[in-house]
Amino acid sequence: MANVLTRPALVRYALAGAFALSLSLSLSVAAHAQVMDDLTGTYVVRGTNPGDDGSYGGTITVKLVGEVYQIQWTGSGQNAVGTGLRLGDTLAVTWQDPANKDTAVAVYIVMPDGGLKGRWAPLGGAKAGSEDWTRKAQ
Repeated sequence: MANVLTRPALVRYALAGAFALSLSLSLSVAAHAQVMDDLTGTYVVRGTNPGDDGSYGGTITVKLVGEVYQIQWTGSGQNAVGTGLRLGDTLAVTWQDPANKDTAVAVYIVMPDGGLKGRWAPLGGAKAGSEDWTRKAQ
């Protein structure tokens, strides 16, 4: 005798298949979003100094080490290292120039295109500068 599925059994199988497909698509979208949210890579940076005291440019390299971003900045004859923490679409970074020990704090918003926009201020400063990071093609 052939196996005959009743209407309730067909409905259960159809629902189970729809659920499996939905779960698979959700996991795929979540994995894609996680990759898009990864800040590691190289960026071109353009910024203005606090108090509109000139502009500058450079290159930033970002690496994720555990839960912390390790960041290197090179440009305008200066190098700096930073340590960053991310919370949602915000990246907070503390910067230091190893040569002269100048220190700054910065906060950036991750933009939909993968770039970052932020503001920064030197330790003890009364004015803030701004920066735009544009991700380099990899």
